[in-house]
Order: sequence, then structure tokens, then C-alpha cells
Amino acid sequence: MTWEIKQSINFYLEEFQPPKIPKDLRYLLMGAAIHACLAVILMVGLVINLFWQEHRLKGITERQSVIEQQVANIERERPPLKQDEGLVNQRADLRSDLESSQRILHYLTQQELDSSISFTDMVFQLGEQDVNGVWLKSFAFYEEGSHINIEGYTDDPAKISRYVSELLARTEFRKRAFRHVDVRKEEDSRWLVFNLDSRPAEKGQQDTRPASAKMTSADLIKRAREGML
Repeated sequence: MTWEIKQSINFYLEEFQPPKIPKDLRYLLMGAAIHACLAVILMVGLVINLFWQEHRLKGITERQSVIEQQVANIERERPPLKQDEGLVNQRADLRSDLESSQRILHYLTQQELDSSISFTDMVFQLGEQDVNGVWLKSFAFYEEGSHINIEGYTDDPAKISRYVSELLARTEFRKRAFRHVDVRKEEDSRWLVFNLDSRPAEKGQQDTRPASAKMTSADLIKRAREGML
């Protein structure tokens, strides 16, 4: 009788299984792999964005070059800008007259023109007149301020009406009226010269010197231009 010993082995036991990576290490490796994938994706996105930005910058540079070339062509086609010497001289003369008038106004407001009569308020309100396109050249008071004569320049006769209406609306000029209005054009000039006078025609023609001022407006303008005020 033969005895045979049989032995069964369970290969499913843990000791017969191949070695396994610990769970903590496996999670760590998975996290590292995920981060590596994300880094690769980010780098690819950055490279794509870099190429796109370079392409966009190249397009902008090309468009800028085209625009600069067009501007250069337009500048070559247009004639060089030249200032009209006549207009420049007229502007200088008007500016000189304006500065002279301002010095005259300052002089009149600081000096007493008469021992019993003061024109300060009238001069102040006259200096406040500001109508675009109308420039004051000179003025004079007559008969102790009862009448006034104004001379100036304008580029449009219609603006004189606005100038007069606004002036007569002021407190010191409400009871006055201009009986004489003269508008004429100077030769070789686009400006119009106007003269407003509140005196009757016969008095305006005979009396050309202010009765209450110490000097005429012409003298004031002359002194202002000479820098004596």
C-alpha cells in the first residue's frame, strides 16, 4: 500500500501576490503625475499664446507702417503751411492796440479825471464788454460824461448791434443812445472800423476834444504805446 501525501497551495494568499505600492505612495505618485500633466498643458498654452502674440504684434506693426506711409504721402502731396504776413501784421497791430487799451483802462481807473466827476464806473463797465469779433480801439467822454465816443474794429457789422445793446443794458449807459454810427472798411484789411458817438451830429463834428478829461484818448493811446502809462 502506497501512501501519497498531497498538498494544496492557495496562490491567492497575500504572500504569493506580487509586491504592491503602498497606498500613500501611490496617491503621491498620482498627484505628481497630475501636476506634471497640468504643467505640460500650461506650457503648451503659453507657447501657443506666445506665437499668437507675436503674430498679432507683427500685424499691428505692419498696419502702423502702412498708416505712417500714408501720412508721409499726404504730407508730401500737401504744400507747406505758410502764414499770411498781412494777417500776422494785423494780428500784431490788434494785439498792440489791445494792450494799449488795457493800459489806458488801468490808467483811467487809477487816476482822477476830474475833481468832481469820476468816470471809473463807466470805464470799468466798458472794459467788461466782451463780444467775440469786436475790439475796442479808443474812447472819449464829453460834457462831463454826458456823451461818449467809441472807436474799434470788428469782423462783422452785425456784431456792432449786439455790442451796443449789451453796453446800453449796463447801469452806467442805460440813459444813453448813440446818435452817430459809422462803419467803414480800411484798405488792404479785412477788418472793419466802427465809430459810435452819442453826441448830436453838429456837436460831434465841431467838438473833437473831451471837455472833462485831462487828456484825449488819442493821447492816452500814444502814451500807452510808448509805455508811458
